Amino acid sequence: MYLIDELVTLRGIEKEDASVLYEMINDPEMESQVVGWSFPVSMEQQLAWINNLQTDKNIRYAVDAGNGIVGTAIISSIDYKNGTANLNIKISKDQRGHGYASHAVKLMIEYCFNELNIHCITANVIEDNESSRKLWEKFGFIADGVLRSRVYKMGKYKDIIAYSLLKEEYEKRNWK
Repeated sequence: MYLIDELVTLRGIEKEDASVLYEMINDPEMESQVVGWSFPVSMEQQLAWINNLQTDKNIRYAVDAGNGIVGTAIISSIDYKNGTANLNIKISKDQRGHGYASHAVKLMIEYCFNELNIHCITANVIEDNESSRKLWEKFGFIADGVLRSRVYKMGKYKDIIAYSLLKEEYEKRNWK
């Protein structure tokens, strides 16, 4: 199911998105700001990854701003029994500052709470990624704690800030 608002459409990832995804996964600056890690990826590997998405248990979206993909949005670690899921967002560095991340996050939050019946959404952010921290806090995510020295980036161990948002907290903020 596509998630759509006036600025972005969250849609399935297509083979035509491979070049943007290839640039994003191989961008050292982006790698330094996300919790995960990756090895260099060839275009052939990127296409193979896209072809294997049907076996993925995560919900992966291309963030489309009307004239092509500007990033990715992912709902991962979905636990239907306990009502939890984790959100991730990546926007190409040349597309940041246009509100795409905010719109994508709002769509994912609403989908998690209203369609997937999730009770608690989490997000993890590297300590010095201020723009990501502000993004989650904008939507009412609370910093639950610090995962000390959890990732190794650019020759240094960094903390991860663990955030969460409960459905009732979101509803109280009247973001509906």
